Amino acid sequence: MTSSFRLLPAVALGLLLTGCYSRDDIKGQAGTETPAEVPPTEVPGAVAPKETAAPAVAADAGAAGPLQAINVFLEVSGSMEGFMPKTGGSGSNTRFQQHVAQFLSEVNRSSAARKTFFRIKEKPYRDSYQQLSQTVRGGIQQPASSTDIPTVLDTLVSGYYAPNTVNVLISDFIYSPKNAGAIPYISTDITDALNRAQRPDLAVSVYGYASDFRGAYYPALKTAVRKINSCCDTDIPYYFWVIGPADAVRRFDAALLEKQPAQQVHFGVKYPVPASSLLSRFQNVGSWYYGEKDASKRAAGASYHTVAVSSVSAKGPVEFVVGLDLKTLPGLYRDVKYLKPNLQLQAQDTDAKIIDVFAANDQTKNSSGAENQYTHFVKVRVTKLGKAARPLQLVLKNQRPAWISQWTTKNDSNINQAGAKTFALSSLLDGVEAVTATDQEKAPVFTIPLTLQPAD
Repeated sequence: MTSSFRLLPAVALGLLLTGCYSRDDIKGQAGTETPAEVPPTEVPGAVAPKETAAPAVAADAGAAGPLQAINVFLEVSGSMEGFMPKTGGSGSNTRFQQHVAQFLSEVNRSSAARKTFFRIKEKPYRDSYQQLSQTVRGGIQQPASSTDIPTVLDTLVSGYYAPNTVNVLISDFIYSPKNAGAIPYISTDITDALNRAQRPDLAVSVYGYASDFRGAYYPALKTAVRKINSCCDTDIPYYFWVIGPADAVRRFDAALLEKQPAQQVHFGVKYPVPASSLLSRFQNVGSWYYGEKDASKRAAGASYHTVAVSSVSAKGPVEFVVGLDLKTLPGLYRDVKYLKPNLQLQAQDTDAKIIDVFAANDQTKNSSGAENQYTHFVKVRVTKLGKAARPLQLVLKNQRPAWISQWTTKNDSNINQAGAKTFALSSLLDGVEAVTATDQEKAPVFTIPLTLQPAD
């Protein structure tokens, strides 16, 4: 999923595991005065608002309801300066600046939730929308030396996790362990940070973007170079991590992050089963009909899930199409390139198999038939049938998308040649998955039950 606007990971937490601040330091900010630190480029005369106490966490932080609060955290360490360079005489800006300024504006305009904005330096500082937006537009004036990703994540799930609340962390997520010997434990560091507060309904959505980058680049691996000046000839990734109770994350994603294309992956987010139906008058082949008792009434808007086959053989196959309405799912799960390898048909006593998966087009959208209600279609072929009714299931597997490995590098010390990649990205997300996966086998995105039976 690409776009001419190519949004990339924002919130470069260019990090050293030396940890410039501790978990307690950060959590303390949730209930005390914000340090009086207002960079000169931010709104003149503005006073940093008081830090408010983190909302109390109810026993059931996953209780579903309207989205009530959005906390946005922007990392402003030195590694992020290239995304937010100080505005020059040309007045040009980076795609990161355009994207994040637009995103902050959209969050600020949202009337459905309380909005709070933070910058992350040696600890979180409470900002107004105007202050944080000015930092994005005008550049970082006083960058932090380093921050620590596990500490930041621990803070968000410990001190800012609440019902119907999401925390949005914008960073390049370049995690630089203290020494090379710690690299194999990156995923464990992330798991431990997210798991320490024991949030049973924790979900994380990751949106990846890429931006031009103007400034010094700080590789995670310091074995070759500590800094690449006047970087970069390639785009650099940045990310939005949306962290909170599963239902709140789902609602926020749908409201604010599905509007613009991005690379994405979702952990622990649960989605309603999409609307679906067999379509007997759309690309059907062979002798079959709806097996439901009331199917003959053909009620407007009715959906059907039973295929009654009159006759079938290798020379006379039956083919039927299932319509799916996937518009409430994230873009990842609507992408035909993801659906084709991951949508499976589970069957008994039959050779039924998927032969095509395709998206709606102008013809289906403008059709007078029932197919105009659906965004995607799954075509199934049958040549062999058992003697009794048997269940079928359309199952969309929740698999890691290919872009994650494509954006991962084990050595970012030569980033201009490596391309738009992030050090140890796969390991970071391994750590997230270990916390949010409830079973050894990941739950599917959705399961749609069907029935295949001989005609009466």
